[in-house]
Amino acid sequence: MAKAFQKWREQLCYNYLGLEKEARGQKDFMEERNCTKKARVIDFHCDGDFFYQKGIACFEKGDLERASKYMERAIKFKPNDVEYLCQQAEILAELENYESSIRLLKKVVYELDSKMTDCYFFIANNYAYLGEFQEALDEVQIYLTLEPNGTFKHEAQELFQMLNSEMKELDEDESAYVTVHERGRLALEHGHFDEAIHYFKQVIEDEPDFLAAQNNLSIAYFSMDDQENALATACRVLEKDPGNIHALCNLATFYYQLHDKSGLEKVVARLDLIYPLYPEHCGKLGSTYLFIGNYKRAYYWLRIAEKRGARRDQVFYFWMALSAYHCGDEEAAKQNWRRVDFFSDKPFHPFKYSKIQDMMFEPGAEKNFMVRELIRKEAWEDVKSFQIFSLFYAARCHDRSLLLDVAKKGTDPEIMGHARRLVEEMDSGVRDLSMQVMREVERLAGGCKETLKHPELYSFWAVVDSFAHIREEDIKGWAAALIYLWKKEFGKPAAQKDIAMEAGTTLYRLRKHIQELSIALEKQWDDD
Repeated sequence: MAKAFQKWREQLCYNYLGLEKEARGQKDFMEERNCTKKARVIDFHCDGDFFYQKGIACFEKGDLERASKYMERAIKFKPNDVEYLCQQAEILAELENYESSIRLLKKVVYELDSKMTDCYFFIANNYAYLGEFQEALDEVQIYLTLEPNGTFKHEAQELFQMLNSEMKELDEDESAYVTVHERGRLALEHGHFDEAIHYFKQVIEDEPDFLAAQNNLSIAYFSMDDQENALATACRVLEKDPGNIHALCNLATFYYQLHDKSGLEKVVARLDLIYPLYPEHCGKLGSTYLFIGNYKRAYYWLRIAEKRGARRDQVFYFWMALSAYHCGDEEAAKQNWRRVDFFSDKPFHPFKYSKIQDMMFEPGAEKNFMVRELIRKEAWEDVKSFQIFSLFYAARCHDRSLLLDVAKKGTDPEIMGHARRLVEEMDSGVRDLSMQVMREVERLAGGCKETLKHPELYSFWAVVDSFAHIREEDIKGWAAALIYLWKKEFGKPAAQKDIAMEAGTTLYRLRKHIQELSIALEKQWDDD
């Protein structure tokens, strides 16, 4: 594929130089191209072409990561430059980031230049590497239809034959349920658990022995807090296939989250005896050990998965970074963390991942470079709830420099004010009473880690902070009011008496603050 991309890049270069091969001989063309190169004077001006040339230089040296970064900066100058986009698509494919490469190629041929039909061939290649053979077949057929004598005619025909051979191994019935299973898997990945359960059940009804659907169904059940069905489904898989690595790994993560030490030890004892051959199984085993906190075993299996060619996405690179960090290999941790890129290609915010949450609240987390980078990034992002959380976290870690930066250079006056007050707290040793309300909310929610799972609590607190004059005796009452209204808003109602008792305040004070906060929230929503 690399050679095909190289041939395509040369063809692109000819087109964009505006030289017609038919009008002159190949020798004249190359001589003119060389003269053009010699005559060009490049000013030291950081525009798109500057970063493009830097990217090409890195690419030719084999430094793909830097090449991609330079191309990304070039594209920011010229978002619709076809040559830039195609070059970045090539680099991303070399980096095995096939999904992103596909997106760029589709943008070129669908939105910018429909004559760039070679894109269909490279889209097909990317799909083939992803194992999505039907999509690859569709794209290569489009290319052969539009360009029966195109530049990549022979390569496309070979790919077409290979894909046809692969597809024949799946009969029509199997293809149907595999497609339904893929829909369920995507729904599961995006957090649509009800939808995922529906698709997986449909697959199992049509094909009871399709164990992948049953394994994913158990995950979907557990994600819906249906532990009973989750465990039962995983155990049914093991009845049919006692060595099924996915079912064993799922059970290990379930028992770990349920704090079932006995169940976990029994499953881990079985996992310790397994030596998988397939790269995806090695990756599954590594990620499971990572989840339960056995970083040494996790790092061992994840490196084997990588060497054997396992598919690597941003989550995989995070697993590698975290396990490497805990095994003392900080250089490898930093290298893999750069590839995580804050999960930019994933549907969830970084703080939504359970292992990110674990990492941020484990002993010594303030020394972890990944945690520091996450907090610094979120303190400047525009999601207010996560911004406020990041400021409170920075204050707990005594990161005065970050708070000062936000207080002086922030763009949101409200966030700047929060940062400034936290700095004043640190310097004076005198607690800000309104900040104490949020800390009391964190306590009532089950601690800072649990509160991070419900970031809207920080937004609720910001409303109180914006209008209420807090007195010492009001702190617990306001915290109780916030918790009560939050539970009511998100379908977890609780008796006011119980919340007042847990918060250590009176029922009268709780009701008084509930009324004040309700009026303030309604006013804010009306204004919005």
